Amino acid sequence: MAQFQELIKNFDRIRDYMRQFYVYGFKVRGEFTEKSTRTYDNERRRIESWLSGCISSDYTAKGKQISISADSRSISSNPLYSAWKSKSFTDNDLLLHFFILHYLMQHRKAEQTAEGFQTEQAVSGTHPGMTAGELADQISTDFGCFFDSQTVRLKLKEYENLGLLSSVRHQKSVYYDLAQPMLLEQPEFHRLYKRLLTAVSFFSEAAPFGFIGNTILEREYQTNSCFCFKHYFMVHTLEDGILYPILQAIHRGGCLEFENHSQRSGNITFIQGFPLQIFASTKTGRRYACIYAVKERRFLNLRLDCIASVKQLGESLEEAAQFRTLLEKNRSLCFGVFFGQKTVRTEEICMKLFVDEEREEHILERLYREGKGGEVLRIRKNEYLYSGVFFDVNEMLSWVKSFTGRIMDIQSSSESSVIKVISDWKSMYRMYGEENETPGNKADMPLDIDV
Repeated sequence: MAQFQELIKNFDRIRDYMRQFYVYGFKVRGEFTEKSTRTYDNERRRIESWLSGCISSDYTAKGKQISISADSRSISSNPLYSAWKSKSFTDNDLLLHFFILHYLMQHRKAEQTAEGFQTEQAVSGTHPGMTAGELADQISTDFGCFFDSQTVRLKLKEYENLGLLSSVRHQKSVYYDLAQPMLLEQPEFHRLYKRLLTAVSFFSEAAPFGFIGNTILEREYQTNSCFCFKHYFMVHTLEDGILYPILQAIHRGGCLEFENHSQRSGNITFIQGFPLQIFASTKTGRRYACIYAVKERRFLNLRLDCIASVKQLGESLEEAAQFRTLLEKNRSLCFGVFFGQKTVRTEEICMKLFVDEEREEHILERLYREGKGGEVLRIRKNEYLYSGVFFDVNEMLSWVKSFTGRIMDIQSSSESSVIKVISDWKSMYRMYGEENETPGNKADMPLDIDV
């Protein structure tokens, strides 16, 4: 029987599980069909060990539902960062970590002690640091642990990629040494460095790849004690592993193959396209990768939390620049993230509103600020006409409903969208209007509605 392990080898394996059961909170144990229920229990125990204190449960007709529940005022850092810190390691990884840092630190101290003296080693041109073979021999001599030089070399290269070590090639040998500390970590910049940690605290909770800032704070034994956020989209960190290669492709003009998993149907599709920009909703927190799909010859927006993986196909800065120019022309017709159907490209909407010009100036400001380029025309006193052409009127409905009680007439080339919003108004009127209608609240409902 496999023993339960809190650490994981691959983050992607647990990312979707954490979303569906803990972030969205709509699945129960009986709906876990990918593997056995024992696997479900192991994954649940692993995640709850990371998110201790932030788990809530509720019993429904389907069974026990678990989810994340946290007050942003009471947490100093994103609890989901714990998942990134749970990568598994072997006994050899642990031993080599301390052996390498120990011997390289000793070697540096020896060099600093001998600094200013001309020794035979200095004359012969010995380079700072040690080779993989020298480290393997030293470990074997002092501790009796036998590591192949190739194993040590791979670990040294890994640490060099992480920025912990530096290397220099001399003839046929590669010498590794501890990386030089950052300039800001020098004593003369210590005061400035401490102030910068305040900016890092903000970055760690508000920006993409905030886990980097959280790691820096932990390295300095610091925590975020300055900032808390009303709208706190902690789930973004689960998408950062996908976001990074997409941003790299945007910078290089690369073409990617996206493995997209539909949340509604569960279908898996592979889409090839040039990523051009990342869109983010300030309301829901969802982030989208805006791409130009090559085969479909149109723009698409893919939710980052639905993208399982990406694959590099090629690069073309010229093509990417052309698609980016075309995107700027089309963005004015997007009210949300949808670029329209293949058959019907654009839809028109027009609504007449009653706005008290003396007391409701903020409503007019909303029309201009949130109307996404739609035209606002004053018909007569206290009556205004808003009109616009967009790819999808259906995306506007939540915004349109926010003017309920002021809309005198609404029309659109998308008849289904208008019927949908009118149906909602009629339902609301049946619930609150007929029985509780008074002279004071009659104006709170649409006055005259036409399709």
